[in-house]
Amino acid sequence: MAHVTLANLPLINLRRKPFRTAALVTVVTMLTVAFYGGSMLSMNLQAGLNSMQERMGADLMVTPQNSKSEAEALLTNGSTSTFYFTNSIENQVSKVDGIAQVTAQTYISSLAASCCDEKVQIIGFNPDTDFVITPWIASQFEGMLKRGQAIAGAGVNVSSSGTVRLYGHKFPVVAQLASTGTSLDNSVFVNMETVPDVVSYSAQAGHTAIPERYADKAVSSVLIKVEEGYSARQVAANIAKQTGLKGLGYVYPGGITSTTKGNLTVIVRYIVLFVIVFWLMGLVVLLAVFSSAMNERKREFATYRILGATRPVLAGIVMRESLMIGAAGGVIGIVAASLAILPFSTLIGRQLQLPYLQTNISRTLALIAISLAFAVLTGLVSSAASAVRLSSPETYRTLREGE
Repeated sequence: MAHVTLANLPLINLRRKPFRTAALVTVVTMLTVAFYGGSMLSMNLQAGLNSMQERMGADLMVTPQNSKSEAEALLTNGSTSTFYFTNSIENQVSKVDGIAQVTAQTYISSLAASCCDEKVQIIGFNPDTDFVITPWIASQFEGMLKRGQAIAGAGVNVSSSGTVRLYGHKFPVVAQLASTGTSLDNSVFVNMETVPDVVSYSAQAGHTAIPERYADKAVSSVLIKVEEGYSARQVAANIAKQTGLKGLGYVYPGGITSTTKGNLTVIVRYIVLFVIVFWLMGLVVLLAVFSSAMNERKREFATYRILGATRPVLAGIVMRESLMIGAAGGVIGIVAASLAILPFSTLIGRQLQLPYLQTNISRTLALIAISLAFAVLTGLVSSAASAVRLSSPETYRTLREGE
């Protein structure tokens, strides 16, 4: 039999009552999962929103009028779409008052079929004029993107040979970008010279993306950065007035960001409310269990008193037991929540249909430390009433009742 000391007595007591110990650890584990998991989700959503704001370098997008909703979905939830103008409007738009920079992009949705590795958004852009994608790409890829080459987003599966197959053709991938938590992660970027090639491959695969007569001039959107002193809506009004073009749709990325932020705020509030209510309920359960255990252990504490244990020693035993329970529940809860969240970040983002980006390692480690401290503190708080009772002057009389 192991030698019993004050140092190992709390651990021995917990082992002596395995069912009660397991029940207490389970409650703390559930509270930790709620706190750590809820906090992690909130942090990742905020990181995704910040990334989305950084990547939306345009103040205004001009699209075909009947494709406005598709353009908004492309910016937010990663839905793939193919839409385009049949006439070139970039030059006309660029001459409108209030425009500082302008560039065009072409969007083509690949297929989830045998002709393609997976369904992704193909984005054709002009590196010479682009001010939205190019600065982000330049931070990870040095050089000029050539015709026939592609740059893959973080969520695109690139083969071991460094290619991605779209419409039956293998495009060499010269770089794969870091995760942004936005729809760009499931996109493949090519320069405008490659767009006619993509259209040709789609026709050969039997799924013509764009009529080939428009392949070299199809434009899905014109992205605009407005001059200082102008608002995006003023510039949109100028475009309608000065160009005389009909059937245009206007998308305001700033408004989309604001709406997304509002939706995110609501979700975070519900998460915080859930964690608070769940924690209060768990704390009540722990207080009840510790109080019940206190009554059951009267004879045990009376024996300690007979052996010479002081009131602070008895209180210390209870507090150390709760500390061990809190630490065990905290570690198990953190591990369980991490296994449920970290490997499935992409899936969670798709289900929420909001920008979702795994926060950096330093913040994750800080959250783990805080969550562990939260679990330990929860255990200590729940046993505090019992410890106070044991250290009160009336304790001796109470313990005598158990003799």
